[in-house]
Amino acid sequence: MNSKKMDTGSKDLISNLPDELICHILSFLTTTEAASTSVLSKRWRNLLPFVTSLDFDDSIYDFPEMGIQRKPHFDDFVDKVLALQGNDAPLNGFSLKCSSDPSLVNGWILKVLDRGATDLDLYVSSYEYKYTLPPQVLMSKTLVKLRVSEFTIDVGEVSLPKLKTLHMNNVAFADESGAAFAKLVSSCHVLEELVLDKMTWDFWDSCSVSNPCLKRVTIYSENVDDENPNSVSFDAPNLVSLVFSDIVAVKYPKVSFDSLVEASVGVRMRPDQVFYARDLVHQRYGYKLSEVGDATVFLMGISNVKKLYLSSQALEVLTFCCKAIPVFNNLMHLTIETDQEVDWESTPNLLKNCPNLETLVFEGLHYGDTNQCEDDRYRFNETNICWDDDEDRCVCKPWEGTPIWLSSSPVKKLKVLKFGEISSNIDDMDKQMDLINYFVETMPNLEEVVLYCVTPFDGYVEIVSKGFQKLEKVASTKCKIRVISDEISFSSTVYSTSPRAGLVFFKNSFPV
Repeated sequence: MNSKKMDTGSKDLISNLPDELICHILSFLTTTEAASTSVLSKRWRNLLPFVTSLDFDDSIYDFPEMGIQRKPHFDDFVDKVLALQGNDAPLNGFSLKCSSDPSLVNGWILKVLDRGATDLDLYVSSYEYKYTLPPQVLMSKTLVKLRVSEFTIDVGEVSLPKLKTLHMNNVAFADESGAAFAKLVSSCHVLEELVLDKMTWDFWDSCSVSNPCLKRVTIYSENVDDENPNSVSFDAPNLVSLVFSDIVAVKYPKVSFDSLVEASVGVRMRPDQVFYARDLVHQRYGYKLSEVGDATVFLMGISNVKKLYLSSQALEVLTFCCKAIPVFNNLMHLTIETDQEVDWESTPNLLKNCPNLETLVFEGLHYGDTNQCEDDRYRFNETNICWDDDEDRCVCKPWEGTPIWLSSSPVKKLKVLKFGEISSNIDDMDKQMDLINYFVETMPNLEEVVLYCVTPFDGYVEIVSKGFQKLEKVASTKCKIRVISDEISFSSTVYSTSPRAGLVFFKNSFPV
């Protein structure tokens, strides 16, 4: 080995970098970590004033077991760093996570705004109340990204001409009518991304998300046992991606998503509404939309998507809170989350209205009937199949008979995530295998079936492999079946000898 190359390996290459590049590297550290580099040499001691991104977190000062008081140390540190950098030094990013005195917090925020901060991330918590966001934040001419958590926002005048990203986590609005929130969103004239986490708007008169520049919206509502939101509207004609999780609203006056490509929908009923709806169904009574919200308009608004994810709770909304399931003409990729407490009553109508669906993904293969086998009105017949005496039908499949959508399904690829995940029902594994066999035998256009297995017990893989050997007898000649598990080695890959379906096992593969 060349001795000169060995010598260069022992040098301090970082210290040879120009100041500008070292400051850029320091900007990726917390400010406390960046400040600690000052002990390396005299040169490093003078670099902190030129770091253009500051990240302060008071949790690193909290060591009660060592008798260290957090506030004086943290507050003084922030003051000193800001003073060291000066009022005229340019600043790109400022992140603050603390529970300091409001007057101090406001002073720090105003200083960084005056320095032209473009990225502001604020998490200021209190056990007793929410801090009020300084109104100057909503008048910044330089902000491009704004993230606020645990604040109360009093929306007065709004002028954020460069803001493209707005994240709000567990915030409250001084005006509880919903008008202030609508004003804030609509006043950001170049806003592209909106994220609302832990929002509670069930007590508002209405909620409106309206902005023609929005491309991505993520909303996670905190509502659990509260009232259904009265009115929720969306007007975002250029929106491409939507993630929406909330209790179904009483009404959706307007839902405009002309450009929507993908959506993840987690609309849900309140727990008491779910209980009441299921009880009425079990007693052979109908369930009225007037009892809960109506998601029909919302579903119509997203019906042009190409890729859709539905939670198991959303399936129940389709069953109980939708007058008619719209036709999803553009939908090519559908993922459905399943749950052993939720039946698939709405699934046949949904899939029937997806005429161009190519990929169908089930996240688990659970459905409500698997738990009802223990009910007194169910018994096992001589073939050990769970039978409902009242309906004279097998309840081991999620629907009665063979729905039209199955026998005419356009689906080419069927994926099952968490296949083999065992529920409280000991027969659940057999039912999942029977259901896959049912799909393969019935769906005429299947070209590939991929099962991503969990391995809950030793010997599971062998059971699965034996159970699916029968698939080669019923699958189409063009259908390839893959079972993927982390317990199977590549060396034990098995191909079916049949000229029909190929049964292939892989290891350490993950869904795409």
